Amino acid sequence: MVSESGKSGRKGGRPPGRPVGRPRGDGRPHLTREEVFVVTARLVAQHGVSGTSIRMIAGALQASPASLFHLFGSKAGLLNDMIAYAAGPSGTFYEALCQLDLPAEVALYKSIYEETRVVAAADRDQAALFYLPELRLPDFAPAQAVREGLVVHYHWLIAEGCMSGALAVAHPSLAAEQLFQLSETSILAGEMAQDIPAAAQARATADFCLRGLLTAPERLDSVRAQADAVPLTIEIPALVDG
Repeated sequence: MVSESGKSGRKGGRPPGRPVGRPRGDGRPHLTREEVFVVTARLVAQHGVSGTSIRMIAGALQASPASLFHLFGSKAGLLNDMIAYAAGPSGTFYEALCQLDLPAEVALYKSIYEETRVVAAADRDQAALFYLPELRLPDFAPAQAVREGLVVHYHWLIAEGCMSGALAVAHPSLAAEQLFQLSETSILAGEMAQDIPAAAQARATADFCLRGLLTAPERLDSVRAQADAVPLTIEIPALVDG
C-alpha cells in the first residue's frame, strides 16, 4: 500500500477483508486470505516450512484443510501468495515513485530508505519469511519472481543514474542485489539492530549506500533533502497476529 499525503491506494487484487473460501465448521464467518496469511506466518516462523502442514494451519484457523486447498491449491501456493501479499506494497510504491520523474539518485535514496524502514519496523517473524531457504526451490518460482521484480527496480535506477553521470557503478546488476540486501540487514542483524529505531536504520543505510555510489559524494545532503520531500511511504501489511 502506498500513502501519499494521507491517502492510500491499493493496486488490484481482492478488497481487504472480502470473504473467501468456505464457512468454518463452527459457523463463524468465511476465512479471509489475510487471516490465513497471519496464521501461516506465525507457524512457519515457529516450525519452518517443512514442519508446517496445511492440516496444522487449518487446525489453528478452526477450518478444514479442504478450505485451504480450495483457496491456494497447495502449501507452496499458499506460501507464494503470502510472499506476494507481503511484498506487494513495495512494488506499488516503486511504481508510484517512478511516476514522479525524480532524478535517479533521489529515487534510489528514497527506495533504500523506505525499504529499510519497513523491514526494520516489521515483526521479526514476518521479515524472516523472505529468507526461508526453501524459497530457492522450483515450487517457489512465483515468490522468487516477486523478489526479482523488486531488485530490478534498483537495477533500473542505478543504470539511469550512471547514464546521467550522477552515479558510478562498475556492475549495476550486482550493485542492485547488494543494495536490496543492505535494505534487509535488520533481518539478520538480530539484537544488534533491535535497539536502533527503524527510521535511524533507514537513514544510516540510505546515507551509506548513496555516499558510495554518487560521483560527487558532497551532493549527499541535497539528495537526502529531495528524497525526504517525496510524499510517498510503504505500508507493509502485518502478517503476525497480536
